[in-house]
Amino acid sequence: MDSIPKPLKCMIKNLDTGVELKAYFNPKELSIDKKVPWNKHKSTKANNPVLEFTDADPKDLSIELLFDGYEGQVNVYDEYIAPLEEFTKIIEAKKRPPMVIFLWGKFPSFMGVIESLSTKYTMFLTNGTPVRATVTVKMKQADKLTVGTKEGEKKPKNQPTDDFSGQGKIATDADRLRADKFDTDHRAVLDASGTQTNQLPPGTQVPVKG
Repeated sequence: MDSIPKPLKCMIKNLDTGVELKAYFNPKELSIDKKVPWNKHKSTKANNPVLEFTDADPKDLSIELLFDGYEGQVNVYDEYIAPLEEFTKIIEAKKRPPMVIFLWGKFPSFMGVIESLSTKYTMFLTNGTPVRATVTVKMKQADKLTVGTKEGEKKPKNQPTDDFSGQGKIATDADRLRADKFDTDHRAVLDASGTQTNQLPPGTQVPVKG
């Protein structure tokens, strides 16, 4: 029956291009780490030193995704891994990899960049085609990106910064029927998101006023 809720697949969305990659299976677990860097004050010589705070570190997200194409004899590298690797490649016009966001139903969205991908292939066809793999994705939280300079290069006077924080909010599964959360003009929100129905598609970047 249509009233029975269907499981929502988690996904990673490229905010520079709009490309989405849905997981084959939802992860069994994920971890979010937040470090608070306290350093020993230079002038401290006591057993219980004075600690000083300098800068905040971003959160880190780590998830393990399983891709299984054995039943359909699907090459998991071509179907899933290669598209995921595109999220780590440099965008020529931007001179940096893309900003991405992790979305999964009512779980808080996590926006940032992919810091590393680690792929373990665990099943193959007789011709060597990989049909099962586990990918560990590690992300670092951010809402603004810029490009650094390499050693020996001169730093530009006005280094561009791409700010994703003001481009709109990301609709989660909980926002599907709540366009009013984004603006008092519900119809305008739905139209601006590009949907053809009265629901906001989860993962949609919704333009907001102000």
